Amino acid sequence: GLCPERDFKVECGGFSNRPVYSLKCVPDTSLLVTSGPPDSSLHVWQVSAEDSDVIKPVSAIPTENGTGQPWAKIATISARAPWVLHGSRLDNVHITEVESRKNVYVAASRSSEELSGLAFLDCNTLLLCCAKGQLCLADARQPQSPLEAVSVPS
Repeated sequence: GLCPERDFKVECGGFSNRPVYSLKCVPDTSLLVTSGPPDSSLHVWQVSAEDSDVIKPVSAIPTENGTGQPWAKIATISARAPWVLHGSRLDNVHITEVESRKNVYVAASRSSEELSGLAFLDCNTLLLCCAKGQLCLADARQPQSPLEAVSVPS
């Protein structure tokens, strides 16, 4: 993960004009993805060469949710291409290719349960955790397939 003072240093004002609630490095690239209020949109940043340590905005990844929706939870992977897994609710989980901003996966769910976290278990398997504790698995090779609830032993 990123460590302050080792990997980045804020000298004056920061690099974003909006709150950053989640910041993820995109593996094998010099890109960062951030999310935070006031909406669920994602922002992509480029970390400059080692001699300048400047973080520059590259693009924004719009999401279907408008202002007032919970901020998007995010996870990144660079298996086939740099991807970001993102969503704020179980019924709006997507995988987007970071550089092209192309949507490569949409999860199918009728539940609008708020997410507390999500992760790539590998390049095909997604783990989604709802705020009320329900865990779901999804297969990125099967877009629009129903999410499978995972039973957790008590």
